Order: sequence, then C-alpha cells, then structure tokens
Amino acid sequence: MTHAPLTLGIEDWLLSEALEDPDTPALFAALCQRLHGIGVAVDRALMSWLILHPLFGSEEVSWTSDGEVGLVQYDHATIGGRLWQQSPLAHVHSNRLACLRRRLSGEGALLDFPILEEFAAEGFTDYFVNKAVFRVGDMPNVLGGRPGIIVSWATRRPGGFTPDDLSALERVLKPLAVATHASLQHRVLRNVATTFLGETAGRRLLTGDIKLGDGETIPAVLWFSDLRGSTRLSESMAGDDYLALLNLYYACTAAPVIAAGGEILTFIGDGVLAGFRVPDGDAGPAVAKAEGAIAAALEARASALAAGTPGGTPLDFGIGIALGEVMMGNIGVPDRLAFSGISTAVNRAQRIEAATKTLKSPVLAEAAVVALASGDWSPVDTVPLDGLAEASTLFAPLASPPD
Repeated sequence: MTHAPLTLGIEDWLLSEALEDPDTPALFAALCQRLHGIGVAVDRALMSWLILHPLFGSEEVSWTSDGEVGLVQYDHATIGGRLWQQSPLAHVHSNRLACLRRRLSGEGALLDFPILEEFAAEGFTDYFVNKAVFRVGDMPNVLGGRPGIIVSWATRRPGGFTPDDLSALERVLKPLAVATHASLQHRVLRNVATTFLGETAGRRLLTGDIKLGDGETIPAVLWFSDLRGSTRLSESMAGDDYLALLNLYYACTAAPVIAAGGEILTFIGDGVLAGFRVPDGDAGPAVAKAEGAIAAALEARASALAAGTPGGTPLDFGIGIALGEVMMGNIGVPDRLAFSGISTAVNRAQRIEAATKTLKSPVLAEAAVVALASGDWSPVDTVPLDGLAEASTLFAPLASPPD
C-alpha cells in the first residue's frame, strides 16, 4: 500500500504549522510520530540545523520510536569538530549532496562512517539522509555550504526502507523545511533583539514598540558600574589586550546582575546600567530586588579581585545603587533609534558610582536602597551629587571587599 494519500495530509499539517510559531523539537517529534503512524518504517531520526545565537552555532533534535526526544546545542567552538567531520551529515553538507543512503545489513551493506557501524550493531538495517537549504536572515555560509536542515532517518525493518518509505521521506522534506525556516526566523529575531537590547526591550520591540517615544515608566533598583582609568588603559594597552580586559570587566559586572534577577538596560561606553524591576505596590519583591542588586555588586567586586587580567592590569570599577522610577523607551530619530533608561534615579546611580572614587568605597548605595535591604551598612558621608539639588547620604555594605 502506498503512503502517498496519508503523506499528503502530513504535508498539509506541516504547512499549517509554518503559519504559527512552532517549537522546532516538538514539531520534528510530531512529524516522526505521524510518519511512524502511517506505516513509514522510521525507528530513529535526527534533524540538524545552524542557528544565529550568541552562545550556540548549531542544534540538533533526535527522535526514537519509543518516544524519546532530545535536543543538543553546540557552541561555536564545537562546530566543525572531529565528530562532525566524520559524520555522514558533514559529508552530505560539504559535498552539497541532496541525499545519501547506506544499507546497514545484508549483501549491499556499506559502513563507511563510524556512526554507521554503531547503528548496524544496534540492529538498524537502513540509513537515509536528505537536506534542504534556505537563508536565515543574513547568516553567512559556513562549513562549506548554506544554512538549512539536514535530516537522517534509520530503520530496523528487515530489508530496510521500501521505495514508498523513501518517497514519503522525500515528500515531507520541503514542507518540514518551510515550517522549520519559519520557526528559526522567529528565534533569530528573538535572539538578536534580546541579546542586543535585553529581555524587556527585546520583547517590547517584537510586540510593536518600535516608534520614537514608545516606552514605559517603571519602578526599579538602578545599578551602575564604570571602569576606572579606561582612557589611560586604552592608550597604554595593546588593542587586543584592552578588548579582552573590557570583556572580562563586563563578565565580572553584567553576569552577576543577570544571575541575581536583574537586567542590563544599556552599556554606556565602559559603564553598565542595570535595573532590578520592582512590581508596583508590593514591598516583598522590592526588598528582594534591592538585595539582588547588592548581592550582584558584591559578587562583581569579588569576581574582579579573583580575575586574572591581561598583563596583570588591575580591574577596578565602582558601583552605585539607587532606587526610583526609570523611563525605558526609544530615543533618537525616527529611522535610527536606541532603547535607553532615563530618569533622575539613573542620574543618581551614576553620580553615586562617581562618588566611590572620592569616598574610597567600591560599592555605595543611597538611603532608600539601604532601607529595603538586610545586612549591615555603614554611612560613609553625606555629599552633594553633581547636578542634583540635594545632598545624599551614601552607605557602604560592610561585607564589601576593600577598595
């Protein structure tokens, strides 16, 4: 019996999924289950694709007929490694083949890749690979070819895949590629937006806040750090060393903020402006946010003291913490916007950080933050903050590392 009439229904389903925002692993698992359900002898399948992501370069989802589904993400350093180079998928990709088939048992068996020997030992009888290429945004060609999907199918059926099985696997490939392409496009947009703008700004942009002036005012604990002596360092260090120092500085400051539940609002030169959003009218979360900001500050300083820097250059920075409202929105000109935080609370956080230099304390917070947070604090001084009308009493956490 031919699979064609039932395969047509699967093709229509895949095209319908392309109009939604499908989860790629779930989509692939559902496809394999449907193919298995109409009698296509698939016992194992794997789909691999490239992804535009700051941490990962490629992903793959696997499925087995017992219902096991797995997703693996490979970092950029792993792409093109030995395991990939020895795989049938790499052979198909680098030689720009449309498909590849290997019988794993019987007279015509050909086990010319290490993984095929493993499959044969596990009782698989036939192995088939096909691929579709497409463009994901402006992702460049890598590993010798264009982005797309490569799918491998394996069966344990005696005699291997039938001609109808292979026909069904070929027919579902393009609609699968269309649905996967749509999903990856959405993920690329989300990855780029959140990586360069942050979670809140990225989400707002993707839901339509892309005009000049779009934004909102939120209460938050504001956190600002600034690298000390950056001009001198940039002039005295080799370019690569200075860039490495900057990235180490951001790792020491921004990473603890994110780990503590905050969000990087923007990078201002070598300054980091972060926010811990406080829900309106609820003191409990406000306390948690203040303590999260302080914990991030202490962790940032501890990380800096423990870090090895290029050429042994000291990594020094101050951190100022303030509480208040911040206007998060689009500023600039209509065709070139930036998402930024603007308010007197932001200004106070920046001025408090500047005071860490003269008051010789690496972490300082204003009284409103100290009132929310637990722990021991020491008043350092009451000082005027440049550009602000009233003097502020600034406090240092006693647990703060020495300057």
